[in-house]
Amino acid sequence: MNQVINDDVNDLLTSQLAKLVGANKPRMLFDDAVQKFVSESNNKDEVGELHLFKVISPYFKGMYLDQITRQDINRLIEGRKADGVSNTTINRALQKIRALLRRAAIEWDVLCDVPHIKLLKEPRLRVRWLTKIEASRLVSVLPDHLAAMMQFTLETGLRESNVTLLEWRQIDLHNRVIFIEGDDVLKGEKSFAVPLSEKAMSILIKERGKHTTRVFTYKDKPVRRANGRAFRKALQQVNIEDFRWHDLRHTWATWHVQKGTPLHVLQELGGWQNINMVKRYAHYDHKFLHQWV
Repeated sequence: MNQVINDDVNDLLTSQLAKLVGANKPRMLFDDAVQKFVSESNNKDEVGELHLFKVISPYFKGMYLDQITRQDINRLIEGRKADGVSNTTINRALQKIRALLRRAAIEWDVLCDVPHIKLLKEPRLRVRWLTKIEASRLVSVLPDHLAAMMQFTLETGLRESNVTLLEWRQIDLHNRVIFIEGDDVLKGEKSFAVPLSEKAMSILIKERGKHTTRVFTYKDKPVRRANGRAFRKALQQVNIEDFRWHDLRHTWATWHVQKGTPLHVLQELGGWQNINMVKRYAHYDHKFLHQWV
């Protein structure tokens, strides 16, 4: 709630500031602003960011930033809903637009009247996890590169992007640790270190030498996505339904809690900023609870 209020206040202040000094500012086209924003962001997931803007841009094609109104934002929302896109995905686009417009108004010194952008209501966090047997079955039918990435995820709890974009420079094999930097954490701002288990170490050692920069590859090229067609096909083969790659992180957290890992320790291991996020991910299995009955 506080974050929503802060966003509203920021939008209002930015808009008022733009109106006060706007007369002396140059105009900028939305497409030009996108190019400038992407070049300045230095986002490690640049391909993903460009894809997001590719979806957004048709709604503002040929428009100057100061021409974008709340009605244009609503048109984007309704268009994406008509395409069957979830509120969560639409909110990612809205957040990106808001960040671009604020930067234009405050940092680039161009004319930009930032409209009020209200995020859509999102469903409660979905939690889905696998048993050890299910995980073993799934690994057995995956292509080798995906099997290695899945096992590595189950050992580290890293998000899909942190695994697919993992670089050798982030890994200290001597001290058995991965360093996830602030700009590597696509859903947070906190840097953290990930200690490596024996299994995780063995996976990395097998991947060493395949690519000079990236850890996980397929046919000598860096892997862009793990939650793709091959992963979904494997799920069908072993009759696992309603499961996504990110649910491997849920699985990792759940297994930790079942083994007795304290939540505050799990929070550090997973790089969460808020203990409530850990509680949402960490669900107990009824079999584990039986020992306390």
